[in-house]
Amino acid sequence: MFGYIRPLECELKVREQAEYRGIYCGLCKSIARRYGQIERLTLSYDCAFLALTLYAIAGGARFSPGNCGPRIYRGKRPIADGSAALDYAADVNILLSWHKAADDMADEKSVRARAARAALKRAYRKAAAANPALDFESRESMAYLRAVEQEKTPSTDEPSNAFGKLLSAVILHAPMLPASERKAARWMFFNLGKWVYLMDAWDDRARDGKKGSYNPFLLDGMQKEQAAFLLNITRGEAQKAYDLLTQCAPSGLLENIMTLGLLHAQERVLPEEEGCAQDQAAQRTDKGDKE
Repeated sequence: MFGYIRPLECELKVREQAEYRGIYCGLCKSIARRYGQIERLTLSYDCAFLALTLYAIAGGARFSPGNCGPRIYRGKRPIADGSAALDYAADVNILLSWHKAADDMADEKSVRARAARAALKRAYRKAAAANPALDFESRESMAYLRAVEQEKTPSTDEPSNAFGKLLSAVILHAPMLPASERKAARWMFFNLGKWVYLMDAWDDRARDGKKGSYNPFLLDGMQKEQAAFLLNITRGEAQKAYDLLTQCAPSGLLENIMTLGLLHAQERVLPEEEGCAQDQAAQRTDKGDKE
């Protein structure tokens, strides 16, 4: 998928790194068990984040020593045991990969996207049958998003809202999500969806400009400072909603992603000007000296 929602690993504790790798590997094994080996290639950080969020809210994460098939030389490491949260995240991984391949095929006439869609056809049908309501809402959101893109709508809100609606459906249809957490979780994932779409659109500006593909930032003529402001607001709303969640198994790993990982990804895609960064560093040093 997109890969923007991930931890800042240099700030993780050893235990948190093991937890993240264990859930990531557990999700990979769940995809293989439910769909097959080829489908493991669709494994995404975004769906690992979904599983991690569900574990934090509903609990139930357990780990057992195991091997990664392609990397058996690394020896055994903690891997998350099979669970309803991982199985749901695996289904979502397949559904989102299918819809993204379909979107890429429509936008770019990509042979690679066409091949991916053909390879995922069987898995998609199985995931859709297991999650019909989510599949319906996903198709509706993607159809609206394609219509906005085909009309060359010069707006960042309309397409990002469509993707935000898709991700909010993803969390709302999770069977283990408590009713008491639905409101906060919906707003958190809606804004994460908006943020991911905007990040990807800004990241792809040069490529889209060369190919003549739809890009709301190019059509809107939005400058970097305006884009960063918009991303900060969206990320901030996701953070506010995250703070309202009641976590039965609080995770420093999830906290790392929401407070550091997203910001790091944003700073990588929208790097500060060198002079500006130096000024901010000097200001922090001056503040430290005064204190």
